[in-house]
Amino acid sequence: MRVYGPASLSNLGPGFDTLGLCLKGIGDIIEARFTSGPEITITSSAPIPLVASDNTAGRAAHLVMTKAADKRGLHLSIKKGIPLGSGIGGSAASASAGAWAANLLLGKPFSKEELAHAVLEAERLASGGTLHGDNALPSLFGGLVLTSPAKPLDYRCIRLTTPLHLAVVMPKRSILTADARTILPSAVPRIEAVHNASDLAFMLHAFMTGDWEAVSPYMMRDRVVEPARASLVPCYQAVREAAMDAGAYGAALTGSGPAMFAIARDSFSVSKVCDAMVRAAGEGARGMATEADIHGVRQCS
Repeated sequence: MRVYGPASLSNLGPGFDTLGLCLKGIGDIIEARFTSGPEITITSSAPIPLVASDNTAGRAAHLVMTKAADKRGLHLSIKKGIPLGSGIGGSAASASAGAWAANLLLGKPFSKEELAHAVLEAERLASGGTLHGDNALPSLFGGLVLTSPAKPLDYRCIRLTTPLHLAVVMPKRSILTADARTILPSAVPRIEAVHNASDLAFMLHAFMTGDWEAVSPYMMRDRVVEPARASLVPCYQAVREAAMDAGAYGAALTGSGPAMFAIARDSFSVSKVCDAMVRAAGEGARGMATEADIHGVRQCS
């Protein structure tokens, strides 16, 4: 079985650990097959852990096999299409692909909903030992997903009513999620928490109505997480300004960074916005003009 696990954006401004969006056009590919031994073995195109218990794809596949009470071994060949430490959910993409590949090899006994726990548990390896669904669940289900930081299996898949055009830039640097958490404030003033909660509520309403212009101002006003993490991305302000000058509705950091994204007005302007962001991000930056992926993890040819 050959499976594609898509990348994702997370936080989207005020939605720290709560909101994620699946991305079209970039992801990890896993080829999976049964083996004669009982173990899960892994090869990869990237310098990632190859021991199944330390690898998000291997961990997810193991949990699915255990859920099915199947003791056969697997081999996973992982082709990383998502740069390591880029901030667009590479570990989550591999987790969703590993779970779905094992499920398909078994004859698809489980729905995506029944695999959510396995994907979340696998993603725990990359998130400092805690459960986070803001990348894992969008990669699994597609579209926009709202999840509870306290109980990630409490989630809602939010239908996008109109196409959402996105420009994404990946500066040439790497930031690990665990490292980016260490610089976050340990306490937040009440007024800042109130503003973020309000902005998240209004932003979600705009997402649900497909009003991308209304989404953007709320997306750009995070008062807690993005200001702290922006210090890890030297080109942050330049990229944000370049996106707006090129006609974007809004721009923000995704996840722990360094990747940033912008919401474009339409399919014609998104390339212009993307080019401007790449230039502002500096030498070695990668960019893509894309849109939201509503399908999530899936078998590919």
